[in-house]
Amino acid sequence: MNPTPKLFIPGPTEVHPEVLAELARPAISHRGEECARLWKVCREGLARLMGSSGEILLYTGSASALMEAAIRNLVPQRSLHLVCGAFSKRWYEIAQLCGRDAARLEVPMGQGFTPAMLHRALVEGGPFDAVTVVHNETSTGVANPVAEFAAVMREFPGTLLLVDTVSSLAGMPVKVDEWGLDVCLAGVQKCLALPPGLAVASVSARAMERAATVADRGWCLDFVRLQKGNLKEQSPSTPSTPHLYALARQLERIAEEGLVQRWARHRAMAERVRSWAAGHGWEMFPAEGFRSDTVSCIARGAGPDFVPVLATLKEQGYLVSSGYGDLKGRTFRIGHLGEHDLASIDDLLARFDAALQAAGTRA
Repeated sequence: MNPTPKLFIPGPTEVHPEVLAELARPAISHRGEECARLWKVCREGLARLMGSSGEILLYTGSASALMEAAIRNLVPQRSLHLVCGAFSKRWYEIAQLCGRDAARLEVPMGQGFTPAMLHRALVEGGPFDAVTVVHNETSTGVANPVAEFAAVMREFPGTLLLVDTVSSLAGMPVKVDEWGLDVCLAGVQKCLALPPGLAVASVSARAMERAATVADRGWCLDFVRLQKGNLKEQSPSTPSTPHLYALARQLERIAEEGLVQRWARHRAMAERVRSWAAGHGWEMFPAEGFRSDTVSCIARGAGPDFVPVLATLKEQGYLVSSGYGDLKGRTFRIGHLGEHDLASIDDLLARFDAALQAAGTRA
């Protein structure tokens, strides 16, 4: 049996042994006191992590489900979608499939959005019920300056700001209240460093008020139903209780490290990878000013062919991602997030260099 590979993909990522141990706890009643305690602990911890005074929702499923929930609950008619990669495009397509009048503002992959671009789109194409944006586009390594969008959104009080922080929450600054985010959603398998299977969100008070007025919200994805469950510290449907134990422990570990220190660790790993890539003649795929601290997307540039090296690393038990979709073969992505640190990144880069040398290319 092959050993479990080390994950340097942009998620899922490595899980700490203490967190893995929590997943092995015995099953408990999802309507009992212990589950209610866990539910409350996780919601309170997530509120601190997000900097949110809003409603904290937990959902056993993927973050994509909460992307759909945000549309079904908060967009009665029209939405604007900032598209710069595969996952921001997914949110746009979800809105279309939900029957909404969805407009998109799109930039070439590798580019991000400025406040001026958002302002112009809202003025020229509005009014919109909501804007969706991916804070950290995992497919391209683009980080959008969501903090700078708050001033723009204040000019459009009827438009909600919905943000996907799937690959940024707990690895890069995310400040829900300060940035005026009406929805902040994420999965737990990236910077939170849990196995996939749980999605989390913060929903503002005004967004919850909007949801209560929107018809056909469904059942599983109904924000109002989920909020009512929170009043009893439970889920309307059966949750993954092992994930609750694991999340509670991981939130403790994040607090022990310190959130600012955690952000700095991710930034240091990103800077190490960028410097290493430049030394090989490769180029960062995202434009300057739009580069992620959790996912480095690297293009060939004048550097050596990296495709055979990815296969060699896989044989050695180290997984690095090829480019996503149309970028496959043109880029590769290193996930330096969650439990990784400079030592583990240096180990990966040394192995990458050795594989380049073995392939007869310069390292």
